[in-house]
Amino acid sequence: MLKPKKMCKVTIAGPKSMRDQVVSFLYGREILHIDEYTRPADEKVLDIGIPTEKASRLSEDLVKLRSIKKHLNVSKNSKTQIDRKVVSIDTPDQKEISTQIDGIDAQIVDHLDKIRALNDSLALLKAKEDIVAPISRLDLDWKVFTQYDHLSYQVGYLPKNVDISKFKKELSDITDDQQLFHEDYAGRHIIAVFAVNGKKDEIATLLSNNNFVQISLRCLEEFEGHSDSILKTINDEQKHLTAEKKRLKDEMASLGEKYSSFIIDNEHDYSRDLEVGEAPLRFAESKNAFLIEGWIPEKDNRSMESELRNKTHGKIYIKMAEAGEDAPVELKNPKGVKPFEFLIDLYSRPSYGEIDPTFFMFLTFPLFFGFMLGDLGYGLLTFALFFIIRAKAKGDEIRSVLSVLMFASFMTAVFGIVFGEFFGAEHIFGYHMTPILHRLHHPITLLNLAIGMGVAHVNMGLMIGFYNMLKAHGLKAAILEKASWMTLQAGGVVLALGNTTIGAIIMLVSVVMITLGEGLKGLFELPSILANILSYSRLMAVGLASAILALVVNEMAHMAFSSGGFGLIMGTIILVAGHSIAIFLGFLSPFIHSMRLHYVEFFMKFYTGGGQKYIPFGRRD
Repeated sequence: MLKPKKMCKVTIAGPKSMRDQVVSFLYGREILHIDEYTRPADEKVLDIGIPTEKASRLSEDLVKLRSIKKHLNVSKNSKTQIDRKVVSIDTPDQKEISTQIDGIDAQIVDHLDKIRALNDSLALLKAKEDIVAPISRLDLDWKVFTQYDHLSYQVGYLPKNVDISKFKKELSDITDDQQLFHEDYAGRHIIAVFAVNGKKDEIATLLSNNNFVQISLRCLEEFEGHSDSILKTINDEQKHLTAEKKRLKDEMASLGEKYSSFIIDNEHDYSRDLEVGEAPLRFAESKNAFLIEGWIPEKDNRSMESELRNKTHGKIYIKMAEAGEDAPVELKNPKGVKPFEFLIDLYSRPSYGEIDPTFFMFLTFPLFFGFMLGDLGYGLLTFALFFIIRAKAKGDEIRSVLSVLMFASFMTAVFGIVFGEFFGAEHIFGYHMTPILHRLHHPITLLNLAIGMGVAHVNMGLMIGFYNMLKAHGLKAAILEKASWMTLQAGGVVLALGNTTIGAIIMLVSVVMITLGEGLKGLFELPSILANILSYSRLMAVGLASAILALVVNEMAHMAFSSGGFGLIMGTIILVAGHSIAIFLGFLSPFIHSMRLHYVEFFMKFYTGGGQKYIPFGRRD
């Protein structure tokens, strides 16, 4: 539990003719974490492996399957995946599936092309409708918009602020041989001006001076008849095309229902087969041989070696060796502790060989959280809420976070009993809660407890660091770099108790030890141990702020209730809204501060991190 699983370095080599058989076996066993081969510049014999011949076809089909899945909105939520044996794409079933994928893909492409064409046609019709609709207000037959020998016309918009009467007069001043049609439309004037060609330029100037926006009628040359009739023709065509588009989409929905199982199953199988087919890209090959390196859990090394030798009739070479610091890391924690691995990975996975801090975080994260929020009502309410959400949540990460929050809620309720608080009050439905420690009345005691937890937490980190240093670099380094800091604190305690001489000697010795272990860097960091411990005073500060906020909400609600009438409604709103905000802030702030105390004050005393996650070949989440 406190250390990651022990790993074993494994090297597998054999003739190239056995490669695919070995890869299929390793994929099925799901225990080998492959160490990807990188070809050195001076390497003459070994190169990166080449995928299987059919991997390219698998990749193409998988791309098509995922495209089909996306366009048909196929979901796998209701489908249970069942792993099947790895099969070759050369089998009749696989070839038939590939042909079927091509057929479905062709149908989808055909439907999408038709829908795309319909969308283009509908967009064009909408543009035509936007032209005809305002002009139809002028009640003109479309044949008036034609070419004339002696007349010209302009159709378009004038801003709403243009005085039409004044515009008419200015138009008449230019020529009497003109006709103006106008109506209001969508906050503007829609107009059509007909005039003799000789005054065309002057009229154009007048229109420009009035911010005229011309409408081009070129896209409507095929229409005849009254503008209302043309508008109806456009609308009828829009309805027809929209219905056709819906029909095509319904057909695609039917295809999705028909082929959903086929798509989901084969996407799963093709993904698996492609991973197998492309596996050679991850290890080394020569002209006649292959070489695979990786790690497996130590407990599986004998069984895997035996099975692989039997599978290949002893035709391959297998070497097992002790794993080094670069081995991948698989954490091993009990079910209740496992959700806290998410918080560890959020920072960094432990390196191979060092202590896994997940269990310690399981102990102290909810403790600090509950100490800060500390309210029975908040704890019970949020525990129930997170329990319900977790029951419906999907995805390991979100479920892990919710599990962590449930532990935090539980400790919030426990400390709520200690502090005698239920939604900020001291009564539960008339029953008076007797606090073991009243936060608002005994802030100094609360501060002492917070500092005490800080001393324990920091020194727990130093002790873990001592163990890691002892295992990695020996007793001397562990004493000088870790035990020296605990000695420094011990000297400070002796000094504080009044024994000045002994306290000073202990502290002086510890400073020398720190200097020998960490050099000048250690000297500069001497004040940091005190700063680290004092940082835990935030446990008291955040806790007091939470209690005061809840108290203020209750006092405001009580004042509203006391006024009666409408005050009863306001008081209820204040209680619900106020405590909702208090719970939100009460969870956000303790979560952040508790994380900081672990990541900075605690982890910095021992944690290296930087480990790579153990991801065995063939394992599919």
